[in-house]
Amino acid sequence: MTRVLLVGSGAREHALAKALLKNSNVELYAAMSSRNPGIMRLAREWIVTKISNPLLMTAYAKRNRIELAVIGPEDPLVNGIVNALTSIEVNCVGPTQRLAPLEGDKAFCRKLLTKYQIAGNPEYRIFNDGNSAEAYLKTSGPVAIKPSGLTGGKGVKVTGDDLPTKNAEINYVREIFSNKIGGGESVVIEEKLDGEEYSVQAFVDGKNVCLMPLVQDHKRSLEDDSGPNTGGMGSYSDSNHGLPFVSQFDLETSKEIMGSVVNALKSETGEEYRGFLYGQFMLARSQNDAQAKPKLIEFNCRLGDPEAMNTLPILSDDTRLLDICERIVDGNLAMKQLSFKSKATVCKYLVPSTYPEKATQQPFTVDEHAIEELGAEIFYAGVDQTDDELLTTGSRTVAVLGISDVLSNAETCAESATKFVKGPLRHRRDIGTRQLIERRIEHVRRIGAPVIEAGVR
Repeated sequence: MTRVLLVGSGAREHALAKALLKNSNVELYAAMSSRNPGIMRLAREWIVTKISNPLLMTAYAKRNRIELAVIGPEDPLVNGIVNALTSIEVNCVGPTQRLAPLEGDKAFCRKLLTKYQIAGNPEYRIFNDGNSAEAYLKTSGPVAIKPSGLTGGKGVKVTGDDLPTKNAEINYVREIFSNKIGGGESVVIEEKLDGEEYSVQAFVDGKNVCLMPLVQDHKRSLEDDSGPNTGGMGSYSDSNHGLPFVSQFDLETSKEIMGSVVNALKSETGEEYRGFLYGQFMLARSQNDAQAKPKLIEFNCRLGDPEAMNTLPILSDDTRLLDICERIVDGNLAMKQLSFKSKATVCKYLVPSTYPEKATQQPFTVDEHAIEELGAEIFYAGVDQTDDELLTTGSRTVAVLGISDVLSNAETCAESATKFVKGPLRHRRDIGTRQLIERRIEHVRRIGAPVIEAGVR
């Protein structure tokens, strides 16, 4: 029996909890920032606490004789939870505090790729004060403006829908520094790329980068890819574990970038990266490129949310997440030890009507039995459970996942499952639909990239 501590309270962590317990002799403990009913049901013991406080986490781990900790969200990593837990001899799936700036500091990430001559960077500039950034924007072309620190996936704004004018760009930079968005210490301004994003998730043991099936996330709040950026409204993956616009060459290029970054981090810090690594890439043509290439949007030191829900549930029955985690910390993970079912998945998030803006708590209900009868799964996210009801917390509320042999059936399953979540919630009905995927395929054709349509049914 392995005593495992799971840190985090979102849908990603609910998916991790399910996967850790599947076919494994695990005694699960959970440290959460809110009462996630799905995780509470699975854990032997749980606590609601400040999960980004390393001292509280080490005290809890010591009291429960934890052997292995799996860290879900980014904040605890940036705050040094892995260093604290390893100091009391708890093995951790997650990078140390010296490695976590790969996600926690966008300027660090861009400079790392530049220093070690790693492909994937767009044209970018880093500014430590608003005046210099404003002066640059007055003469720049279309841009993506990114606070350097953590913003919960909602800090990036781009020329166009987000920032329709130069004044809007300048005002956003002023807001970043005055309101300390993402820490407010620096801002990264990049050329605006035109292309299609895709998520490459991997297990990393310090040397080996073992990929999971490709996923495409949908960041925009509203259907037809409109509205403000969010933490992710849903995602899909195909039964062949690829995407219709990512060639094998582009996938290998993306993997090579991730492997080079793992090696660069070792050279830069002297420490090995062990944990989950998630590269958000865009197949795009930069201003200096003759053809579309994989460009790095950002790295995350964790699994994606919602992408974790697309991949963890389809681990093969003979591939146990517990074994993967143990091999990560031991430094002996190999791709041949990973296997995923040939299943397509579609994940759709139900969110408060005002999301991504905060909202007051509202009650809602879930018919879990009906969802299971469909063959779908549910993952609780921004939820707080009281004695007699479920309450929204203002962020993404629940995710439903459809799984099938073909993508169209997975989408139908997920869409049907949304009907059994009742309350003041909405979702994007177009995620995973043939119509939206075809539009994205056409977008890739317009930027001159090859299209691999086989398997998208």
